[in-house]
Amino acid sequence: MLQSTLKFLIITVFIFLVSNCTYEDDLTGNPIPPIEYKMLIENDVRIKMRDGIFLSANVYRPDAEGQFPVIMSLGPYGKDDLPAEYDPQDDGNAQTSEYAAFETPDPEFWVKNGYVVIAVDSRGTGKSPGTVVLLESGEAQDFYDAIEWAGVQNWSSGKVGLNGVSYFGLSQWRVASMNPPHLKAIMPYEGFTDIYRDGTYHGGISSTFIDLWFNYRILSNLSSENTGYRHLQNEINKNPLSTAQVYQDLDLGSTLSQIKVPAYVAVSIQDHGLHTRGTINGFQKIGSPNKWLELFGRKKWEYYYSEDATSRQKMFFDQFLKDEDSGILNQAPIRYELREAFYKGSIKTASEWPILGRELTKMYLNAETMTMSTHPNTNENTTSYDATVIEEPELITEKQRVIFKYHFNEDTDIVGSIKLNLFVSSDIADDIDLFVGIQKENTIGKIIHFQGPAEEKGQIASGWLRVSHRSLDKNKSTVEIPFHTHDHIQKISPNEIVEVQVEIWPTTVKFKSGEILRLVIQGNDIVESQEEHKGILNKGNTTIYTGGKYKSYLQIPVLE
Repeated sequence: MLQSTLKFLIITVFIFLVSNCTYEDDLTGNPIPPIEYKMLIENDVRIKMRDGIFLSANVYRPDAEGQFPVIMSLGPYGKDDLPAEYDPQDDGNAQTSEYAAFETPDPEFWVKNGYVVIAVDSRGTGKSPGTVVLLESGEAQDFYDAIEWAGVQNWSSGKVGLNGVSYFGLSQWRVASMNPPHLKAIMPYEGFTDIYRDGTYHGGISSTFIDLWFNYRILSNLSSENTGYRHLQNEINKNPLSTAQVYQDLDLGSTLSQIKVPAYVAVSIQDHGLHTRGTINGFQKIGSPNKWLELFGRKKWEYYYSEDATSRQKMFFDQFLKDEDSGILNQAPIRYELREAFYKGSIKTASEWPILGRELTKMYLNAETMTMSTHPNTNENTTSYDATVIEEPELITEKQRVIFKYHFNEDTDIVGSIKLNLFVSSDIADDIDLFVGIQKENTIGKIIHFQGPAEEKGQIASGWLRVSHRSLDKNKSTVEIPFHTHDHIQKISPNEIVEVQVEIWPTTVKFKSGEILRLVIQGNDIVESQEEHKGILNKGNTTIYTGGKYKSYLQIPVLE
């Protein structure tokens, strides 16, 4: 009898312990390590589109029974161009497996953590047949069909998320605005939203980006079954005004408010000339009730694949694709690196962007002392520079730029968009191309470099404006950010003084007491970048007017 009672008690206690154990703990109270799945690969899977064409996809999934959420990307760079090559000097130490195509999620990481990863070749590229339709509604329809296909496969949980960098970020905006039923979350990294202002014409000045990108990334990856493509390079180069049809066809901004799924948006602070401005604008405009923005100051591909970044990527997708309480809902909506120098900074958080409590501080230019002050100067003065076009930034001499300085007498955090209001003229030209840079000096006058858009000797922030494009859209411009129409040309006469506003792209930086802000203005690119400029119109001497009635100033967002 005693033995039977003892046996019953032991069994009862065992059942109680087992029933009260979570998946995270074993009977000793120690955490149970998560399951790490092995990977099953299916190459060149055919996904049928609504018009009968089959796109080619690689499917990487856990080699196990069950249904798993899906992480998908679609783009024209070639899913089979493996492994993706990243330059250690320019791109940093991008840690990926041999299965990670360029700018797309690494299947090895995600499959191990219980996700299916699908990489799809866009129509007419890689191994997909048809006519290429880059970033247009036709490509979004294909993406929609691919998402819905993935949502009903027998290995799918029915929940699909999107993830990817640059093109693979851009392509998410449009398809997400169509709200496919099985799409549950998006993660656009480095995804600009205004092809004219963000990527091809900075302030109306033509960027070299379209030439490099179209020839190297698109034409080199056309499918053997491609039946044609729109020559975006030629169209963009021939159309310097924003009213051209090509920009309307590629416009992403008008549909952003229709995006409702949760979104984790990330962009490099330093990617001026391509992604920083438009990605932040995308975050602000989307209609998602659950959305996060992450701004980082490191090399973008190294960062995207880093353990630090993927931990938050996983937290986001675990919440919205696996229905786990991952902790993302407790994370601040804004996470940014307050930079101090190259690869030096601290992580800060905020509740919204632009950050509440910032003070828009005007620093007035003084051409007599080449300094800036928070108080307007009454005396009118001028300073000039030789605007002759120079091909290489490193060949610029001191006579081909002007530099205004401001000394901080207390620690100052600048977070947000900067604006330059300027009175300017040319002695012989009918137009002026302004190149503006914000830089930092230490207390002894040595320049402090930051990670740049293409090299390590970058500056804090950049801005550009062609003076004939100075017209502002009053409905879209704010006291903080000027919005230029770029829909007509207003030439100037020699020695005609005009007032212009230059949008300087968003940034984050800490100045310590005694450090110096440098405002650089010149007629050519200031730092090396993959997004340098062509067709520069400068000639003769450009003059800047300050003081008195010429209230030229730099406006910075200072956190209180």
